[in-house]
Amino acid sequence: MTEPSREQEIALARERAKRSLPLIAFVLLGLLAISLPLPKRFVAALPLLVAAYLSVRLLRFIKDRPTSEKLWTALSLGIIVAMLLTLVVQVFFYGPVSAYEQCYDQAQTATARASCEQLQRSGLLGTLLS
Repeated sequence: MTEPSREQEIALARERAKRSLPLIAFVLLGLLAISLPLPKRFVAALPLLVAAYLSVRLLRFIKDRPTSEKLWTALSLGIIVAMLLTLVVQVFFYGPVSAYEQCYDQAQTATARASCEQLQRSGLLGTLLS
């Protein structure tokens, strides 16, 4: 490898890392926020939207690179979109999802949890998951 192309590769790797670290931080923040209880869970949309934007910018930056380098960024974008779609579904079915989570949080025995599972299967949410 010639010295100028090695330095170009190093500069490219540094720039890619500089663009990747905020993306990783926003994805982790979104994962943390998505584990919150239901009304607060929708806060996760903000860091996930920022992560999707940063992911698209990173894909544009590495568009001339080999496919193997783009694969992980595209995969992360797919995961981010899947998490955002999960939030959208929870918005549309807020009532059944909220009722199930509340039931499950208050259940202290296996029998009570089984009744929550039955609540999940009997409602509209159960129709979608079956």
